[in-house]
Amino acid sequence: MTSEETLEERLEKLAQAISPDDKLVENVMGRIDTTPIARPSIGPSQNIWRTIMKSSITKLAVAAVIIIACSTGLFLWKSTSSGIALADVLTRIEQVTGYTYQMSSTMTRQQTTSKWTSTILVSTENGIKMTVTTADPNSVRSQPRRYRHAVGDEAYLLPRLSSLVFIKHKEKIYDRYKYDGQKLEYYKEEYNDPRIIIKQILSCEHTSLGQSVIDEVTVEGFQTTDIAYEGGFFGQAELEGEAKKVDVKLWVDVNTFLPVRLEKDIVTKKGTHIHEVGYDFRWNVVVDADDFKPNIPADYRSPAGDIIIPAFDEGNVIKGLKLFADGVGEYPVSLERKALVGEYRKHTGFDPNSYKELSDEERTKKTSEIISLGVPAFFYKTLVDENKNPAYYGETVGPDDADKVLLRWKLNDDQYRVIFGDLHADTVTADVMVELEMALPK
Repeated sequence: MTSEETLEERLEKLAQAISPDDKLVENVMGRIDTTPIARPSIGPSQNIWRTIMKSSITKLAVAAVIIIACSTGLFLWKSTSSGIALADVLTRIEQVTGYTYQMSSTMTRQQTTSKWTSTILVSTENGIKMTVTTADPNSVRSQPRRYRHAVGDEAYLLPRLSSLVFIKHKEKIYDRYKYDGQKLEYYKEEYNDPRIIIKQILSCEHTSLGQSVIDEVTVEGFQTTDIAYEGGFFGQAELEGEAKKVDVKLWVDVNTFLPVRLEKDIVTKKGTHIHEVGYDFRWNVVVDADDFKPNIPADYRSPAGDIIIPAFDEGNVIKGLKLFADGVGEYPVSLERKALVGEYRKHTGFDPNSYKELSDEERTKKTSEIISLGVPAFFYKTLVDENKNPAYYGETVGPDDADKVLLRWKLNDDQYRVIFGDLHADTVTADVMVELEMALPK
């Protein structure tokens, strides 16, 4: 640093050394742009801020000032009239490398109530570990089959090994699923990953609940009652029917922008009621990689063996649709996962309770089959999430309709990818897509 260097130039160099996160800077600068200028009487920190904003300092330099000011406590963010931006909360969480929290769950289903408590440890590098304790050992039977893997014992999501592991110590059994290039978000939903939940809330209609105090912490609340919400436990559990009522509330520390409490009430159309509370969030904890090594004793067995979860791509979508058509004689009416699998079971007469009567080899084969059937559903959901304008016509198009559109999605402004009734795939222009859809059976 030389005496001829200006303050701005020095801050530029400092900012380059700090390497501020671009996304953080954009969010912060967005808040600056929308924050009304306070009166001079607010105090010294406001005067500093006025000086900064009146100068010719560039974005990198401003980023350095922001980071230094926050870290040294020169000022605290003053909320706008609308409060904290939920998108900023997501940005803040994504900067945390390790955290843990508790989740208390209650499910009432067919006049039977089940309760369990989960301890969830999350590491950006190592994955997710869930340890679950049931209030009543007999309540395990009344919980959804998909979620039952983790109840009473341990569950691991291990991105480095591309695997999911579920251990049930009472039965001395474990399940290991290997996933092939999957997006981890599908599995993180089962663990109530706050990032997934916030993304879901952001995608739904939601409102601010204003500020309040929880455990002596000033928080701001957010709520969604949008039945389109699919985050957390409800997103993957095989509940009985679609949502009839949704009430999700999230409270965030106004100083740290990190969640403090999460509450969810979900009621399905068939009456299943889920109530969950996330609490005791501890952020930026030191994580030990050994915590994410499943401890499976030598005498434990895996009834279904290692199950491969195929990639949710076009090729495996075609395989899943062919598997359904071979068993049923037609394509599924809907690509909603629960409806698809339920329709297959109904037509083929497969009873999930018959699993216990199968050999280990037969159980592995049947489990892989059910997973393959679900790929079209997961793929379609991805297309929806990515705004690729998908459409599915399984209700009117069958295996013999070689030139009819079964499934299509948008590639760009002028191209669509199409899977036809005979399961061959092709790319067509938007004009051709219009003609193909006009020729579909009414």
